[in-house]
Amino acid sequence: MAVGVLPGQVSGWPPKFDLDSDTESTSPSLYTPPSPLHSVNGPSSFCRPFFWEIIPLCDLYSIAHIILLPSSLRLSYSPLPQRNGASSANRQRPHSEAQSRFIDALTNIGLGPCNWKTAGVSVFTAILPSTDGYVSRADFLRLRLQDSPFAISKIQECVDPLKKYTACRLSSASANSEDGLAALIEQAAGVIQWADLEASVSILDLQRYLLGLTHELRDRLNNAPWLTPHPIARKRVALIRGRPNLTAGGPVYRAAKALGLDLVIIDDEGHWLQADTDDNRMHREGFLATDMAEDSGTVDRIIASITRYPLPIHGVFTLSDNFFVTTARVAQALHLPTNPISAFETSVDKYRSRLLQDAPGQTARVSSVDELNTLLLSSHFTPTFPLIVKPTKGWSSECVSKVSSPSDLALAVAKATARHGSAAVIEPFFDGPEIDANFVLLDGEVLFFEVADEPPCQGDRRDASVDDTFSPEALTLPSALPAGEQAVVRETLRELLVQVGFCTGVFHVEARVVNTGCEYREVTEGVVDLVARMPRDPDVGGDNSKAACKLIEINARPPGYRVSVPSRHTYGVDFFAAHMLAAVGDVERLRLAARSFDHACEGRTRGAQYWSRLVYVPAPKEGVVKWNSGLSPCEALKRRRPDLKDKIVVAVDYCVPGERIALYTDGARTYVAHLLVCSRASRREAIEAGEEVLRAFSIDVEGDNEGRVV
Repeated sequence: MAVGVLPGQVSGWPPKFDLDSDTESTSPSLYTPPSPLHSVNGPSSFCRPFFWEIIPLCDLYSIAHIILLPSSLRLSYSPLPQRNGASSANRQRPHSEAQSRFIDALTNIGLGPCNWKTAGVSVFTAILPSTDGYVSRADFLRLRLQDSPFAISKIQECVDPLKKYTACRLSSASANSEDGLAALIEQAAGVIQWADLEASVSILDLQRYLLGLTHELRDRLNNAPWLTPHPIARKRVALIRGRPNLTAGGPVYRAAKALGLDLVIIDDEGHWLQADTDDNRMHREGFLATDMAEDSGTVDRIIASITRYPLPIHGVFTLSDNFFVTTARVAQALHLPTNPISAFETSVDKYRSRLLQDAPGQTARVSSVDELNTLLLSSHFTPTFPLIVKPTKGWSSECVSKVSSPSDLALAVAKATARHGSAAVIEPFFDGPEIDANFVLLDGEVLFFEVADEPPCQGDRRDASVDDTFSPEALTLPSALPAGEQAVVRETLRELLVQVGFCTGVFHVEARVVNTGCEYREVTEGVVDLVARMPRDPDVGGDNSKAACKLIEINARPPGYRVSVPSRHTYGVDFFAAHMLAAVGDVERLRLAARSFDHACEGRTRGAQYWSRLVYVPAPKEGVVKWNSGLSPCEALKRRRPDLKDKIVVAVDYCVPGERIALYTDGARTYVAHLLVCSRASRREAIEAGEEVLRAFSIDVEGDNEGRVV
């Protein structure tokens, strides 16, 4: 380890040590009672680095760890030679009279002495890209360091999006002074201030801590360029249909700002982002009020709004399923990047997308119960129960029914055709674990792929009725499916996407895996997980077919804002950023945005920093929400259960006091919150934590009955 020591430093720092030696119990402490040398001038805020190292982290980055002593060990005099002919008598002046370029450099980026504890060991890491380049994303470091196992006090990113960064050329030798370290801080692309260590930390523990930091940073930065070698043109992208609120739209708006994309919102008059306020200008550049009624003139009205905008728009995108085709038509008419209109037309029609894997007589489409009765009298459809009935146009598992007997078929069709005024598709029920498969594609090449497991929901039960829903209850990452089966999922679904016509963008695909070697089973009391299937009795026989992937639906967009959360946190991939970059045709940055972490751990998919469990909290009953404690339900949970707080990565409440909620919304379960929990120990621990969070969550709802713990 390269060690730097400043002249005039406390004698013996840093001491020599050997990581392989068994000296932990007798390792010296960083804190010793103040000696006359330490207290000659009394306590002082003037601080000298006593230890640093510059490490080539990987091909892309070097890092510099810098450690500052506790205030009781910080020298109150300047040990550096004075410049410009200053006399040596000035070298012992208190900080109030002396100046430190190094401390000024930290202060200038918001990490100065006011952020340090008086009795702690302060640790800073400067991130130094190895080559010159243009900044692909301003908050790149925050994204890559989210949920670090090492506590962080503050991250300061010192670069702006699209701007050129010139690599730091300093060596360990040239940094061997306060001026040199100041120059290093000033040239860093970002600086991390880690949570202060106790002054009593041993030298050996400090060494191990720094090694841990280095390994963790390598896993997070190793394959992820912050810079692109080519200048990045500033572009403008239009979001067709702004999000309904800041909770749902925040990840989109923040990503656009970090990428240096100017965001324009196209939506109806009266949308919450329309008003030209300071708050709204933080989220978007402009707002184009447009009649968004879904009729034959929608495309023309949107094109007219874009044409009237005084600045060029380089791409359009949407996150609203019912505007996919409209957005593609707008893009094609304006010669902007898009996938074929026909691809979107197939993806939004669940009957057409089901036919991609259909066998004769398995799938049908009807517009009414009368049409169903006519179909059943023909020889073209031979239903095999159980079946799935759902609207051909719909989302969020709305009005999706499992039908186990002919007597319930008409009821399911009536429910499906009543939603969105669309026909109903009748298709086989595939018995196997349901998964979410997320892709980032570029010209058909898979840049990123992940599988998430959806545990069984109401509709998966063998005795499920038409009234039971397929609303998701949780999501677990990474998948427990064997690597071979995940490869089958990847290839099957990628081929279907390309077959439909999708080549570039972000795609959220729902599917089931049949003939899998896994099954959901109770592994501990109250905990169900996807595990290896119990060995079959050879005398009984069984299906020895190979595992296969059966498509449920294609969503030509990122997962919804809450389902994108576990991917962003587990893998470090921001689907909303990738979606917008694809929309403006920024191929180079699209590749960069699709780089996952580089963590490798037995039992986890490479790139996942931990196991995570997304928990959806359903409404316990109908009524009016109250915050009787004065805190939101998620905040109240963390205060009430500090043992769970450290496992909760994200917690989002959906309801506010006085809001009326129902058990079901548009035929799907109503949720009041979602929480993401994680474990670096095991998948089972993540699932157990999620179940405990669900049991402990409480929301006050005034209705016919008393509110209860969900």
